[in-house]
Amino acid sequence: MKIITRIFRFLLTTICSLSVLFGSGCKQKDSASAQENGEGLYKVVLQTDWYAQTEHGGFYNALYMGFYEKAGLDVEIHQGGPNSLGPEKVATGKAQFAITRSVDIMLFASQGLPLIMVSAYMQQDPQALLLHESNPVNSWRDLDGKSIMSYPGVIWTIYLKKQFDIEFDTIAIDFGMGRFVTNKEFIQQCFITNEPYYLAQKGIPVKTMLVAESGFSPYRAIYTNRNFAKAHPDIVRAFVAASIDGWRDYIKNAPEETNKRISELNPQMKPEFMKYSLNAMKKYQLVEGHPENGEKLGLITPRRMKKQFNDLVRIGVIKNRIPLSEYMSIEFLPEELKAIAMEDQNL
Repeated sequence: MKIITRIFRFLLTTICSLSVLFGSGCKQKDSASAQENGEGLYKVVLQTDWYAQTEHGGFYNALYMGFYEKAGLDVEIHQGGPNSLGPEKVATGKAQFAITRSVDIMLFASQGLPLIMVSAYMQQDPQALLLHESNPVNSWRDLDGKSIMSYPGVIWTIYLKKQFDIEFDTIAIDFGMGRFVTNKEFIQQCFITNEPYYLAQKGIPVKTMLVAESGFSPYRAIYTNRNFAKAHPDIVRAFVAASIDGWRDYIKNAPEETNKRISELNPQMKPEFMKYSLNAMKKYQLVEGHPENGEKLGLITPRRMKKQFNDLVRIGVIKNRIPLSEYMSIEFLPEELKAIAMEDQNL
């Protein structure tokens, strides 16, 4: 927890200090935030959280299949990575949109960053635990006394410990699978859409535990700067609607051209691997969600967000309560989704 707090305090201080140098405090410069490209299209940047991959497929699909252009936008997608700095770029206007988990946006906002969630692109987070099939761990409480390779201090590990009254050690992640392969008792974090594929290629039987099934179920979310959203609501609405259309088409059709372009950006995205990732997203209903639970592609609801925020307060990740309006808005959703969210808000 101390690690998380130090990181975000450092990030906030850095962003504000840089902004003060340019005379803008912590406010985004509007003059650089919504420029036309000469063809009547507004130029915006989407900063992703990792290198181009199937899990970003809907955004690339909206770009390459013309959904953004049709919506009046000239979108440039910047690939992420270990140092992509999405929050800093959106807070200072270097990017207009970025993606991360909804709980991260809550944490950013509670630390004073002017960031707000405007839509979801996945109803469920693909974060999971990876175990050998023979591992006797089959429930969250079975993790008591174990070791897990993960990012130190990430929110979902804190949640698991508090929620199930357990304790486990965290081994700093090395982004490899060597230790897992050689040790049948080893447990590490994974994406349900990713690492299991490579182990299947090696003939290693594994099982996974989807963290969303523990009760900790953040959205994978699109966020922007609150000041940008206030100044340019039509651009935000257009971006959200086109992104949802891009994802709907990608999940249904997986256009070959889009996958080809993703592979060109990231050569690790081989056709069979991308097919596996897409099938996993469909199998676990990550993007479209579970209709029986009221979930729908792109939807965010105040009730679910409030629960997530209350969970973060309960486990001690967030100390100061802030209004819902400081970390999410349903105002930029397509009308059908906005109506669902408004009805949920009144329940």
